[in-house]
Amino acid sequence: NRWCASAGPGGVNHDGGSSYEAAAEAMALKMWDFGFDHVEVTRYPDDPDQLNVVGYNWGNVNPDEYIVIGGHFDIAYAFTPPSGGTNEGANDDTSGSTVSLEMGQALAQMEFDHTVVQALWACEEEGLLGSLAYVANLPENVSVRAYMNFDMVALNYPIVPLTEPIMDPLTGDIFEPTKYDWTISIAGASQGNMERMMDMVTATIEDDLAYSPTEGNPITWQIAESCASDHCAFFSAGYPTFNFFSPGGDISFWQEWHSPSDTLEFMTAKAGGPA
Repeated sequence: NRWCASAGPGGVNHDGGSSYEAAAEAMALKMWDFGFDHVEVTRYPDDPDQLNVVGYNWGNVNPDEYIVIGGHFDIAYAFTPPSGGTNEGANDDTSGSTVSLEMGQALAQMEFDHTVVQALWACEEEGLLGSLAYVANLPENVSVRAYMNFDMVALNYPIVPLTEPIMDPLTGDIFEPTKYDWTISIAGASQGNMERMMDMVTATIEDDLAYSPTEGNPITWQIAESCASDHCAFFSAGYPTFNFFSPGGDISFWQEWHSPSDTLEFMTAKAGGPA
C-alpha cells in the first residue's frame, strides 16, 4: 500500500511508511529519467512525513514564476470513511498521479518562459498535508501562476454509462446503472482567465478527442467557492487553480471511493470497458 506514514487521527500510525517512502523514491528516479532539471523528495524539518516528489523544468525568462501540475500518490488508509480504505487506489488517486507523470514526461523535454513544476503530493488523504506543506515552504521570491490538479480522473473518454447492474467482487453488493461526466473546477482566477481556459479545454476535447458532450455524458464547468483536494492548498494561498475530476460532480455515486474495490479490474468493469 501507499498509506501516508504520518500519524493519523488520534495519533494512530497507518503503518504505510516503508511502501510509502519506497514509492516516493522510485517516482523521483523516474522523474530524473524524464529529464527534469531538478527533482526532490521534500523532507521538511517540522514535518518529515510530507514526502512530496517534485520535478522542476526551470523557466528561461521568469524562473521564479511557477506553473504547477500535480496529483496525490498516497491512497486511503485502513478504516478511512466512508468505505474502509484501499490497498490499490486505482482511481483515487493512482489515476491522477499517473496523469501528472505522463504530463511531466512530455513537459520535461520542452522549454518555457516560466518554470514548470510536476508534483506528486503526499498525505492528501490525511488532510492535504503534502501540498499544504509545499505551499507553506515556497521561497519568498516564488509565485505560482497556475496550479492544475488531477484527482480521480480514470474514467476517460469514451465514458460508457453502465447499462446493467454490476456486482462488487469483494462484498457482493449490487450497484445500479450510473452515468459519468467530466467535471473541471476553477477557483482563484479572474473571469477572463477562466473563460480563456474553458475555451482552450473545450476546443481540445472537441477537436483533438472528437468528443461531443451529450445529456448523458456532459462536460461540466464549475466555478468553485470551496475545494477538497490538493488544489485547496494553492486556492487558499490565492493562486489560480484548475481541478480535473472525471467521476462527476456528485461523488456519492462512486461507490468504490475509499474502498477495497477501488481496483483497476472493477473500475474498468464499472465504466463499461476500457477506453
